[in-house]
Amino acid sequence: MLDPRKIIIIQYDQYQSSSFNAKKKENSMQIRRSILVSAFLSLALVVPLFASGSGEQGAAAQKMQGKLTIWSTLTQESRAKQLEQLGKDYEKANPGVSVEITVMPWTGAFDKMVASIMAGNPPDLATVGQGWPQSLAGTGGIATLDDVIQKIGGPSIFLGTSLSVLGSLDGKAYSVPVYVTPHLILYHKSWLQEAGLQPPKTWEEFYAAAKAVTDPAKNRYGFAIPFSDIHGGKPIWGFLLSNGVTILDKDAQGKWQLNVNQPASVETYQYLYKLLKDTAPAGVVSYNTTDINEYVAKGVVWSRYETPELLLNVRDRSPEMLKDIGYIPLPAKKRLGASQGWVGLVAFEKGHLEMSKNFIQYMFQGDRLVDFYLSYPYAMFPAVASLYNNQKYSDGLPAELKPIVPMAPDILKSSAGIAMWNGSNAWSGEIEAKRILPNALSDMLVKGISAQAAVDEVNTQIKALMGP
Repeated sequence: MLDPRKIIIIQYDQYQSSSFNAKKKENSMQIRRSILVSAFLSLALVVPLFASGSGEQGAAAQKMQGKLTIWSTLTQESRAKQLEQLGKDYEKANPGVSVEITVMPWTGAFDKMVASIMAGNPPDLATVGQGWPQSLAGTGGIATLDDVIQKIGGPSIFLGTSLSVLGSLDGKAYSVPVYVTPHLILYHKSWLQEAGLQPPKTWEEFYAAAKAVTDPAKNRYGFAIPFSDIHGGKPIWGFLLSNGVTILDKDAQGKWQLNVNQPASVETYQYLYKLLKDTAPAGVVSYNTTDINEYVAKGVVWSRYETPELLLNVRDRSPEMLKDIGYIPLPAKKRLGASQGWVGLVAFEKGHLEMSKNFIQYMFQGDRLVDFYLSYPYAMFPAVASLYNNQKYSDGLPAELKPIVPMAPDILKSSAGIAMWNGSNAWSGEIEAKRILPNALSDMLVKGISAQAAVDEVNTQIKALMGP
């Protein structure tokens, strides 16, 4: 059981995304104004809920005394309990310190953080998703953590771009990566065998396989995307990236340029439209991640682009089906490309900053990270590269994950957060939160617009985020 004295669970109903009208470094003040204005919508909720937040720094923090407040978006009980245990252990190691953890869903959490910064009453630490550190940095409310990075081993200990891009902005670390998650195509092997096909390696082969296994009379369908939640953008981004589309790149002066309006984007949207129209269940535009995972576990959908967390759904619902689930990287068009999951920790300027930094160092010592990963291994893969060779980590993995984990570093080398292939920027998180990529594809399926019109829609909405 979770200790109710240490864990506060807060439920929010709907994500209200902020609108960032910004240009990278030279317009950081513009980013700050845009974020803070949007936070007025959430401020009235945050102030009474978190009025007991953290306060002074200085001498008290140096002595590691007081209350350390952590906002966590990791809602699954097993990892919430592990984080709670980490807090208890930290209390024992630091008499005079108490740790209070507030658990909240991802939905709405970002706006609560922004509003708490505006109110001058943020937590000390918080878990964040991809694109969040860069946007929060624009408010001036989170601290740089380069000193912490050096104390836990330096930038080189982190896998791929988990720190250099996803945790940083303008060469400064604003977040310490905690875990990463590779995205794969997971599929029913027996369905391919029945169709006499091999695992697909190209877009054309993937469409042919999905089409071959689709049989509405048997309630079997080839592929689906979760249009109704923020995860719907990840497979579209993966396909765009594999076709050479990075959405954002930099000109010769280092200024960000939008490059989505190009033939390769139109080709990608047309491909996905045909793939879904010919192989997805009729109601796919209303499905969320849970719906599709259940359909895969029930043997209704052949494949989906997902994290290995799907295996947990299959194990819980149809354990005998685990042996039938295969996995491959997203098939390439022009190159290998994939989205990825990422979670890091940020420390707030007005919190107990030194205590926050000390807690992060504590978390990275010994086997504490390994114990944390193993509390929910299907979604949490090490961001620290050396831990892939850690014996305790390898021995503790579920059997169905053991073949996947060695693949993760190579998959992550060709992956990036949405629109972050060419580096961190202030708009990636908002592109995902507003569901700009999946909404355009949904309009093709529901409203009948063309692929070019869908790309124009994406281009217009991202251009509006970036501002003049």
